[in-house]
Amino acid sequence: MNKLYLHQLTNLWLFMTGQNRTRKNASELLLEHAFKQLHAPLYFYALKFIDNKEAARDLVQDAFLSILNNNKEIENLQAYLYRAVRNNCLNYIKHIQVKSEFEKKQLEKINREIQFYDSHLTLVEKELQEKLDNIIESLPEKYKLPFKMSRFEGLKNSEIAQKLKVPVRTIETQIYRALKILREKL
Repeated sequence: MNKLYLHQLTNLWLFMTGQNRTRKNASELLLEHAFKQLHAPLYFYALKFIDNKEAARDLVQDAFLSILNNNKEIENLQAYLYRAVRNNCLNYIKHIQVKSEFEKKQLEKINREIQFYDSHLTLVEKELQEKLDNIIESLPEKYKLPFKMSRFEGLKNSEIAQKLKVPVRTIETQIYRALKILREKL
């Protein structure tokens, strides 16, 4: 069979159908006829390569559009379309793999950054805790004891007052002053 260009196929289509149409309309008719005949088989062929119905439809459509952009000889339109769909699917698969690899590398990078900031944060928390402990230990004894009982032992002001045998208002004042000193030194 002789190799044919799209315009030659169009002329042949016009001659065979005996229709009085312009060349553009004939090209569209020829492409429409091929689309109606081959779209479904090409779609299922694409699904053998990829498991994405929407992408398969797009890749088949791209194969048909490639005919319009192709000025090369087309010996067998059906074979050309199957080859174009296969190539489109393989390119799609390669694109997905590249995209997946990129996302994997980005995720690894983010994880490394999180680990770095977590370790840095842990160090900062440790330093802050040491500073806080030193400040608490440097508090006057009359503030330190009620403060520790309140914050670390979870006792209520009334319970602290009862244990230390002082009024509740005194405990409130001592804890308030301890917090004031902590704020100033931090």
